[in-house]
Amino acid sequence: MKSLYQSRQWILLFTIAAFQFQNVAFAAEVKLPTNTRVYVETTESLVAKGEKVNKGDTVGSKVWRDVIVNSVVVIAAGTPVVARIDEVSKSRMAGIKGTMSIGAYETESIDGQTIQLSGGYNKEGTSRMAGAIVGGLIFLPLIFIHGSAAEMPAGSVFDAYVDRSWQIDVGDDPANRVIDLSAYSLDVISAELLYESLAEQEKPKDFEFLVTIIESDPRPVVIQRITLVIDRINGVPIRPVKLTVVSEVIEDDKVIIVATVRIETLIEKFRKGINTIEISYGEGDHRTATELIINIQI
Repeated sequence: MKSLYQSRQWILLFTIAAFQFQNVAFAAEVKLPTNTRVYVETTESLVAKGEKVNKGDTVGSKVWRDVIVNSVVVIAAGTPVVARIDEVSKSRMAGIKGTMSIGAYETESIDGQTIQLSGGYNKEGTSRMAGAIVGGLIFLPLIFIHGSAAEMPAGSVFDAYVDRSWQIDVGDDPANRVIDLSAYSLDVISAELLYESLAEQEKPKDFEFLVTIIESDPRPVVIQRITLVIDRINGVPIRPVKLTVVSEVIEDDKVIIVATVRIETLIEKFRKGINTIEISYGEGDHRTATELIINIQI
């Protein structure tokens, strides 16, 4: 176990050295592939009521997070996105809710090129197939707007896709380079939502997560002393929601855990569009957490 721990330290040092060398021969062009995902955030609130929202209206939007290809930022967070209302239906009697779809059409790369997009909120992109999960996307019922107008508050996040490949001139500025050392962290928790599990159920009741904990302490992890919780949603602290551990396997210096939480427990705290959660264990200065994007449109 000790040799494995030391190996991880050497890998970390080697990765940093390799990154420094790459800065010397920094590539001037990077290919932005077709169907690269671009997360989009709305900057205005929408309420499909009366004549407030109509088909064809523009929607204030921006890129939510950097789009990174080969460790290089090709589309920067905060870049404006051209988005429009593609379809809208007003609410009706008998509890029929209003609906709304937003299409994302274009944004701009760091070298000033106009990048065409497809897809959007409640809208299929060119990289998706109807009725299937592609890239971890699932549509759940709009449970909060029964018989009322469709609403989308500012700060809602949805995803779109680059419609074709582009060559992006990133220059030779090392500041555009991003290095991800999370895989080499000596004390880390990572997690992923098992979308396939949701797809296999007609009416899923639980979110199922695969959580991996790696400890720098070479002693085996004892899962009984760890309580996994979700304590932040979209960056906002919430009352911790405990995960139910279904199974756990210890492999060398890590524990692989399958854990679940009731969908209804989280979904009432979700905003429209895509959300983030943080799964953690420990408290205060001893809190260890990982952020996870829940790519499910509400």
